[in-house]
Amino acid sequence: MHRILAACLSIVVATLASVAVADTLTVVSEASVAEQNATRFIVHSDRLARNYEVTVQLPNAKVALPGQKLAAIYVLDGGYGLAGPNSVFLSARAMMAPAIVVSLRLAPGQPSSRNEDFTHRAFTVDGKTSGGGGTAFEAFLLQDLKPFIEAKYPADPAGSVLFGHSLGGVFAANVFAGNPDAFAGYIIGSVVVPRDPGLVDRVAKATARARGQRVFLAVGGAEDATEAEKREMKRGFAALAEAFRAKPGVTLQAKTYPGENHISYYPNLMLDGFRFVLPPTVPVDLPYAPSSQSELARYLGAYALPDGHTLTIKPGFDGYLSAQLDDKPAAYWLPNGADRFYAYTADLDVAFDTHGLTLTGRGVKVRAERKPAP
Repeated sequence: MHRILAACLSIVVATLASVAVADTLTVVSEASVAEQNATRFIVHSDRLARNYEVTVQLPNAKVALPGQKLAAIYVLDGGYGLAGPNSVFLSARAMMAPAIVVSLRLAPGQPSSRNEDFTHRAFTVDGKTSGGGGTAFEAFLLQDLKPFIEAKYPADPAGSVLFGHSLGGVFAANVFAGNPDAFAGYIIGSVVVPRDPGLVDRVAKATARARGQRVFLAVGGAEDATEAEKREMKRGFAALAEAFRAKPGVTLQAKTYPGENHISYYPNLMLDGFRFVLPPTVPVDLPYAPSSQSELARYLGAYALPDGHTLTIKPGFDGYLSAQLDDKPAAYWLPNGADRFYAYTADLDVAFDTHGLTLTGRGVKVRAERKPAP
């Protein structure tokens, strides 16, 4: 496999808009997480009367074109601290589309509300009834938090993903059941179906309204439960897989992780799920042979972008191209076919022709004309 530099393609980062916070959402604090290229917010939800910790992990990818957006993954339970950093790793190796990862959990010191937030219907265990606040939590997520993120970051409203595990999986499946179009992709792990016995039927009916959703459904082969509960969870997994499977509006991957318990397979659930629901937007032919320096010569030179900036292409290493915008640090483009390269740190397809090059990203396209040699 080609060596891939971890350097970022420093093509213009769009100026972030000032945040218009919803009336029901208040930012209590904001702090940088320098070692992760992330920002951590504490937000107060008037709707739920609770504080939540929101960690926003940015990918190495930079917004390069006017109007270009990045996918966004909303991860429940804070992603156990794993989701954001691992998404950066995968996207830097062209294994998934670059994504903004929004990890959400209760803020420290708040009374636990997981049963309440993640279940749309009340349930009873050992004579104790709880839950049923999922509708309000869903409104907080869709009507308050998502608009907040989309105002502050270049997150694509039509390219978002919801990731839930265990009771979080119950919540994610319920969001799909009520409104499949709320997210373009769903990662749903270890759904505790007995907490919501009607869930499978509602998911099955909702698939008729799906329009291209990608769903990654998973369960551990050795879930932490009694034998009876394990059987129920496996039956629930199989029933949900059947509800999603072979429906024209859903692309499903259902996977069991043999020998793994409720938590031990979570890292694989995350890595496999990210890769499935957010494949690279540019097909990448990594085995494509690097070009020789003589072959690269026809691409070298300066190219004028419509906004007046200059993109300078120089030889890279081992057959890569070095791309530099004005005086910004250079990064490398991967050979990806005849007269094509992939700017993986901006998720851009680059196509050269005799007069210039075309940069294509998520929903946008920019033409750059070759400048005459000085």
